[in-house]
Amino acid sequence: MSTPLIERLATAVQDTTQPVTDEDRADLAEFLPIALAHAQVAGIVFDETRVLALAVHALAFVRRVRTAEHLDPLDPELASELPAERIVSARTLIDTYCAPREFLAGDTEVLLLALHFEAAAQLQTQSTPQV
Repeated sequence: MSTPLIERLATAVQDTTQPVTDEDRADLAEFLPIALAHAQVAGIVFDETRVLALAVHALAFVRRVRTAEHLDPLDPELASELPAERIVSARTLIDTYCAPREFLAGDTEVLLLALHFEAAAQLQTQSTPQV
């Protein structure tokens, strides 16, 4: 299954060494709706640029899950820059996707995803006129 967002992503990376495969499309078709639903619950609206950035990240993430790859740890101080609820929400989202695959994603995955949500939230705040 594919969506317009997945096809935009596929077009964006088609000339790279790792274009989007059918397996990627299937995994993204599961992960991206969960991610966008989490954003909606949090009141975050992704603009076209941020949603494509999220999709690019999601592509790398679902591939890492499939191959049981773990990212190196990041400086824990980075997490202190984000609201705690953003980290908790990202952990919930990642665990929702990973649990059926018997994969435990590390804190780096959580932080990277939380950063996408926070960036979108900040852009949304900046573009909302103050009354």
